[in-house]
Amino acid sequence: MVPMAGITTRILLFVPMVVVCSGVFAQEPHDDLYDDYYDFGISGGITIFGERPSEYASESTEANILSALNGSPSDRKNFIENDLLHNAGFRSTANLRYRRTDGTEKALSVLHGIGRVLSFGIVPMKPFFEVDYGRLPNGVYFSFETVISSSELNDISPDVLAVMKIEYKLQIEFGNGFLSNSNRNYYTQENINRFEMLILDLPELPESIGQLKERYLNNALPAIKRSFERHNNPGDDWLQALENLGIAPRGQD
Repeated sequence: MVPMAGITTRILLFVPMVVVCSGVFAQEPHDDLYDDYYDFGISGGITIFGERPSEYASESTEANILSALNGSPSDRKNFIENDLLHNAGFRSTANLRYRRTDGTEKALSVLHGIGRVLSFGIVPMKPFFEVDYGRLPNGVYFSFETVISSSELNDISPDVLAVMKIEYKLQIEFGNGFLSNSNRNYYTQENINRFEMLILDLPELPESIGQLKERYLNNALPAIKRSFERHNNPGDDWLQALENLGIAPRGQD
């Protein structure tokens, strides 16, 4: 018979081995782990995992916005001009506000219409459905914050709001990377740096936002920087192009 003391010793030696082996096997990577969790980096030598952000529900406002902004150039343009600007009470030029006319104004419009016919066009027409107000000077646009505060799209995910702000600035303030007289005041190093930081702050996931981040970083931002650089250090061809567009190079205003 094996002495009881010997059995006890063997058990005590076996338990640490089990614990060590369990730790080793627990550290082996598993593909299904990486499928469900996202690697957020390393902190203090420990890899941190978090749940992989899922896409927004297909029927949600966020999903519809991201679908439009991941669509064709005309889809993106239509979203900013109509879904955002027009529906919030702004013209597509982003420098003019409008409001719906009331009953009295509509009646006055009808009277002016009759008067115009009877006066053979001398009496001016009055707007029937909408009236413009709050026009900004040429080359100045309403900020995204002003527009979104009047929009029905303001109560959505912060990440999608950030994407909308980037797209608004890209199309309206930076002219999709094309510098002209109407947006030249927005082409400053400070504005471009802030725009870049907005892009870098976007998350990589969900994929619908990651795709937009990639487009902004790889296409939109380089186009803006190229236009800014050419405007500040123009070659002969670029000087001729600026002259044709009626734009004076910076420092020659």
